[in-house]
Amino acid sequence: MRFELHLWNCLWLILPLLIWNLLFGPRIKDERITSDAFSPKWLLLAENIMRIFVFMLPLLIPLKPASVVEKFGLWVYIIGTLIYFASWVPLLLTPHSNWCNSAAGLLAPRLTPFLPFLGIALIGENITYAATALVFIGLHTWHGVQNYKKFTVVGNQSTN
Repeated sequence: MRFELHLWNCLWLILPLLIWNLLFGPRIKDERITSDAFSPKWLLLAENIMRIFVFMLPLLIPLKPASVVEKFGLWVYIIGTLIYFASWVPLLLTPHSNWCNSAAGLLAPRLTPFLPFLGIALIGENITYAATALVFIGLHTWHGVQNYKKFTVVGNQSTN
């Protein structure tokens, strides 16, 4: 496990994810995705604290893929990032589709970030980061499941 401050660190790999979220997040209006109303405050707080760790710890993970594991991690990151971006496309382009009205379609953008995070953990050969990311994804997905269940049970499905 390595945590060191370097100019070439894995924070550079977090930037595409942040930019994607900043550019396209506001375009998703579906309350089943955006609502915080059905999650307890402790869950939202825990999710946000873990989000800070997951997005800031890469600052301390060197970005110098040299070993086989680190090079494999770079590939996991690249492919995982593309899968994550692809998980958003249906929600942006066809929000009324069957896919976007399914649990899998609504939860994919909450689950798939684990792939680029896993890539970062492999690049840094850092199990602590992988565990932190896994906890964040668990909380993030739990938040989404609560929204999905609440809107499905109530029958108040909003697909704006």
